[in-house]
Amino acid sequence: MSLLILLPIGMGLLLGTQTAINSRLRAFIGSPYIASAISFTVGTLFLLSLTAIKEGLHLSISGPFWAWLGGLLGTIALTTNILLFPKLGSVQTAVLPIFGQIFASLIIDQYGLFASVQTKLTWIKLLGLLLVLAGVLLTVVEKNSSNQRPGHVKGLLAWQLAGILAGMLGACQIAINGHLGQIQHSSLVAASYSFASGAIILWLVCLFKRHSFTSVKATFEQGPRYWWIWLGGFFGALYVFGSAFLVTKIGTSQIVIFALFGQLSASALIEHFGLLESQPKPVHFQKICGLILLFIGVIITKLV
Repeated sequence: MSLLILLPIGMGLLLGTQTAINSRLRAFIGSPYIASAISFTVGTLFLLSLTAIKEGLHLSISGPFWAWLGGLLGTIALTTNILLFPKLGSVQTAVLPIFGQIFASLIIDQYGLFASVQTKLTWIKLLGLLLVLAGVLLTVVEKNSSNQRPGHVKGLLAWQLAGILAGMLGACQIAINGHLGQIQHSSLVAASYSFASGAIILWLVCLFKRHSFTSVKATFEQGPRYWWIWLGGFFGALYVFGSAFLVTKIGTSQIVIFALFGQLSASALIEHFGLLESQPKPVHFQKICGLILLFIGVIITKLV
């Protein structure tokens, strides 16, 4: 059991680096849509290969229409995170969607949305959500924010709200994919479909917007120095596979909590040291306290 706990921590570390990697890919290519499409395509190829080996490729066209919307929601959430990273940094790009995800998941559980198991909201869970909110506020409110121009503050607020919305869409995607997994009798098949449909949607968007793909070729020509910029989709797919593998062994709540620990740790390290060629931004004591509060709040909402 103790060794298995290391797996979701490792998955969280990979998830924490995914947005930074995809953001760097976007910087090379110049389009967040192409960067997202590449990420989804890499993840799709990995998941389809894994599914074919383990279970064989099969897809039953049944269930409500919303059971097939997970890929669409995933494309919006991932593309939003790619746009957020250069605006807000690694830590905010991690914590704001987490708050949105926890908030939306409590609503989904309260009303049993997307055919999920109905779990009533308790005062303890509400306390956990408030702690998550307090942690987010400590993390995102800068010490010198009073010196910033009103227009700049409003612009940041718009991006921060977009981050929360991305997290809410992510929570809906998880619930939808969970139901699709029940319909298909395989979480891997559901995840493969979600990634594949997301990749198709994004490539269609790129064609509709008439994006040039010459930058993709130029990025390939950068050589082995930047080999890691293609791994974002693989890390995301690995998280999905790891969750499906571990859910019957340690439970969903423990996966979420330990993966979150890894994700927050990776985000803080990336931002503090400017890893993966991101802009370094020291993580001060206030942010550390905020991350700790957020983590405690998530534990309360997931375990109590």
